[in-house]
This record gives sequence, C-alpha cells and structure tokens, in this order.
Amino acid sequence: MKQLVSFIVVVVVTAVTYWGVEPLAHSVMNPHVAPANFNFAEEDYEQAMAGLSAFQVKIDEATKSGEEAAITKAKKDYEYADAIVQENIRFWDEIKAIDLAKGDAAKGAELIQMAGCTGCHGLKAAGMENPNDYKTAASGMSVAPSDISNIAYLYDEKFLAALIKDPARALKVTHKFGDERPFEMPAFFGAGGNLNEEIAHIVAYLKSIAPKEMSNKEVFESACARCHDMKYDNVFAAGNKQEIKAYLGITPPDLSMYIRSRSIEYLHNFINDPQKMLNGTSMPRVGLNEQAQNQVVAYMQSVGDSKKEERESLGLWIMGYFLILGILVILWKNKVWRNLH
Repeated sequence: MKQLVSFIVVVVVTAVTYWGVEPLAHSVMNPHVAPANFNFAEEDYEQAMAGLSAFQVKIDEATKSGEEAAITKAKKDYEYADAIVQENIRFWDEIKAIDLAKGDAAKGAELIQMAGCTGCHGLKAAGMENPNDYKTAASGMSVAPSDISNIAYLYDEKFLAALIKDPARALKVTHKFGDERPFEMPAFFGAGGNLNEEIAHIVAYLKSIAPKEMSNKEVFESACARCHDMKYDNVFAAGNKQEIKAYLGITPPDLSMYIRSRSIEYLHNFINDPQKMLNGTSMPRVGLNEQAQNQVVAYMQSVGDSKKEERESLGLWIMGYFLILGILVILWKNKVWRNLH
C-alpha cells in the first residue's frame, strides 16, 4: 500500500509540474504573440495597434490612480505610439501605390547602375563581384553589403520595394538609426524619373535575375551569415565581428545550437519580426518570404538537431524499458519481502 501511495504522489507531482508549472514558466519566458505574418504591412499595423491598445490601458490605470504625473506620462506614451501607427500606415500606403506589375527589367538594369547600387553590392548575375572583400566592406559600413543577385528569391516583391524605398523602416531599425546616426544603407530617392516607376523597374530586374532554387544553406548564408556564425557547419559571419558589435551594440550569437534552445515557433516569429519577440532589439527584421524562412529554420535544424526524429523515437523505447523494469523490480521486491515476513 505504501508503494502505491508513493507512486501516486510521484505521478501527481509530475503532472502538476508538466501541465501547471512548465506552461506557466513558458508563458512568462515566451509570451504569446501573433504568429509570423508575411504580409509585412498587415504585420506592422497590427503590432502598432497592439502597442496603442497597451498604452490606452496604462492611461486608464493612471486615470483611476488620479496621479497627474502618471497620467501625463501615459498620454505622452500613447501619442508616441499613435505617431508610429500613422507612420506605418503612411509608409505601407506608399508601397501599395507602386504598380509593380508595370516594372521593366531592362530599365531596372540601367537604374541599378545609375543609382550606384553596385558601388557597395555585388551583382554576380551580371558579372560584377562585390567591389570590396567582406572585411574591407565591413570596416567602412559595419556589416558587409550582400550580393543582390538572389535577393528576389529571398524577399517578396512588396518587401523588396519597401527595402529599396526606405531600408531602415522596412527592416524596423528606426529606433536605432535616425538623423544623428543614419542607417548605413540609404533610402532610394530616385534617379531623376518617377520614383515609384523606378522602384518597380528595379524590382522587376532583380526578379528577372533571381535563381529559381537555392539550397537551405545558401539561403542561410545570404540571409543570416553576414552577422551570425554557424560554426558547426563551418559557416562564419562575413566581415569583422568587432565592427558588427559596434554597429548592433551586441555580438550576434553563433546559431549552431539555437534550434535546441528555442522552439520552431519562436524561431519563425523572431525571424519574421524580432521586435515582436524582443522589443528594442538591434536585430533587424530579416524580411524573408515564407519559403525562404522555412529553409533557414530547416537548415538550423539540420545542423543543430539533425538527430531529432531518432532521439524522439528512441525516447519512447526508453520509457517503455523503464516501465517494464519498474514492474519487474516491484514483483521481485514483493517476492523477497513475502519470504521475510
């Protein structure tokens, strides 16, 4: 009877820990957020509105408290959040106004040269290597500019247009960069013609030269390896780590084992919008389309947790082994004690 009571106590404690404490701790460490949204206009609007709602709650709480200082601060925070909402709406309305269907790839090829894109970026598809090696480029621009031959494989056309028009806003790093500290990649102000038409032409050209397929590793290297290492697969960040740290304020971590310390859902949400998961972080929004993001996560899993399926299937066999062993031990113990009594 004592053994049965002990067994029940163990089961109850385990159940409370598994279904009560662990989910509570998880919810505190990883607050629920809306799932990854690849419609970035919609994503930015919804996040800004959520922030606005949170500040409205603070105004209500401050009003109930009757403290003038708290009320004033809450209203000021609300006004700041409202300004962000209006900026996001205005920016994405501008992107929506660009008729990407009328882009002319031939004109885009000329504009790429006229706009000076290849002064920093490589364009291997057109036979142009990066003008500087990564370390030299990083010394001048903190993060080495990428080769843009495959950029239209990684991003959808609307995000690409947003990235050309205003990189800091598209990447959601305006909280880190501004007039006093300009973002390294400048906005495109046009080459003398209609700005929206020129952006459409450049996007059309980038789409025309983009590869049809890329391996998971190639996508990771293009999207993540200008800052992050993947040491377990001998992938190292392009450029100078000290320069990157000075640029971002923190050394980007090696991602070899991140798949073990973060859930798949967390990684998708974080890559899709780091600010949603870690407000104020220096990491820019990666902006990948859904297919490219899936490839990045798949690559991280192949490097950091390649034995996951084997490990999980083995776990069931081990649990079965200990269950049978436990039954045999109980039977053996009862037999021994029966003779002693």
